[in-house]
Amino acid sequence: MAQGVVVEPNTTNQTQQPGEIEQAFQEFIREYGKRYTTSKQYHMAKDAFAENLRTIASLRASGDVTHEVGLNEYADVPRDVFNKAVRCVRDPEPRRLANSTFTRRVTATPPPSVDWEAAGALAPVRKQRTLLNKCGSCYAMATAVVLESRFKLATGINKVVPFSVQQIVDCSQNFGNDGCDGGEVEDSISYTDANGIVKASSYPYKAKAGTCKTSITSNPTKQCVRPNQFLSTLVPPKDEAAMISEVAKGPVAVVLYAGAPAFKFYKSGIITGKTCGVSSGNHFVTIVGYGTSPAGTPYWKIMNSWGKSWGLKGFAYIERTGNQP
Repeated sequence: MAQGVVVEPNTTNQTQQPGEIEQAFQEFIREYGKRYTTSKQYHMAKDAFAENLRTIASLRASGDVTHEVGLNEYADVPRDVFNKAVRCVRDPEPRRLANSTFTRRVTATPPPSVDWEAAGALAPVRKQRTLLNKCGSCYAMATAVVLESRFKLATGINKVVPFSVQQIVDCSQNFGNDGCDGGEVEDSISYTDANGIVKASSYPYKAKAGTCKTSITSNPTKQCVRPNQFLSTLVPPKDEAAMISEVAKGPVAVVLYAGAPAFKFYKSGIITGKTCGVSSGNHFVTIVGYGTSPAGTPYWKIMNSWGKSWGLKGFAYIERTGNQP
């Protein structure tokens, strides 16, 4: 896959002078419309920005990163704050492995490549946080992507109808989720299976948890998917053939580790296994395709929920590594 061209201030060299950092920070503020209400906020953001510039420079110089990295709107967030904010998974693996039945549905030979974005089967890229609120809702967004995309593919409607993320955030606590403090796709699917889901325009996203609006969610005329309308499948872990078979049918939600700087500052190219990080998963994304690059690297195409300023307008490519983690 061809590497993208990223135009940025020339301050991601190994050594940055104070004047260069200040100039780059001012350009960053203008580009992303940043506002800091106090002098303390400004200087904390500037210090984090300078540290992140050094991190990006180190990544580029290390030789380990084969994809393009660069600034995005999260470059003014300290690493510890970012890693805490990005976590929206409630330790899913132990409970899933104990109580869930994984299904291996390898049927007909899948095509060599699939791209559900190119096929028009995806709603616009979502963004978890707003200017006023931060919300660990990646689990709800990944659930919505899977449901709304597979609903389009199953019904043949012309355009994807975005489903309500806020409904899952507000209403699925009794199924194991925790609003803006994280949750699981499996629990979200259990909730929608029991209660259905309405379209996003009927129950818009607020990036904060609120009281469940049952007058909307229980109204059959507003439900896009009604209770018991879809069957869910858990793909076995470390089974690439099973995953490819499922992605060939539609998007699949997965969990990964999003705290690695190589992921946080991804711009283009294919993220390789050695730069993904070794920590346990803390963030849900959606696999929306797969294929092989012109250079021969097999990849997954993922859709993130950090807005269009991250990656390739909200998308990224990650190396497929067979049945390895």
